[in-house]
Amino acid sequence: MGAFPDPAEFGFIAPLEVQFEELLEELKQLGEDEFVDAPDSLSVAKDGYDERGWKYYTLFGGGAESAAHRRRCPQAARACSMVPGLVNAGFSLFRPGTRLYPHKGELVGTLRCHLPLVLPRGDFGIRSGDETRRWELGRCLVFDDTREHTAWNLGDGDRVVLLVTFRA
Repeated sequence: MGAFPDPAEFGFIAPLEVQFEELLEELKQLGEDEFVDAPDSLSVAKDGYDERGWKYYTLFGGGAESAAHRRRCPQAARACSMVPGLVNAGFSLFRPGTRLYPHKGELVGTLRCHLPLVLPRGDFGIRSGDETRRWELGRCLVFDDTREHTAWNLGDGDRVVLLVTFRA
């Protein structure tokens, strides 16, 4: 399997993409203050990386808070619950200037799916292994979380994806 598996290989992708507009509407109902620092983010900027603008709104994988968030975002909750092998899910926000340190997940067989809901103009993307991609609104991108990867938003506005981690 390559760094970016073909989304068509996963049966949940097409039904997820069809819900783009509804998921975007739910996202728009959330206030910026409802997003918290991403669980894996570092609070310092150094070596050209800055994770302080990485925020997260958890839907699955975060205890009681997740249950409350699922009630607030029922469409997203239903969409994520249809993913076979779901590990966790939520809205992942990168403010302009966010650049993640290269890192890799430790759960073998775990993939991540990003459904982009908001994209800025300018330089943004994700690199996994030696391959680099740009997100496209409403089009899922799947990558192998166990390969070294990094992502950035050097554009003119926020980048928000529905992030779904699942076992392949």
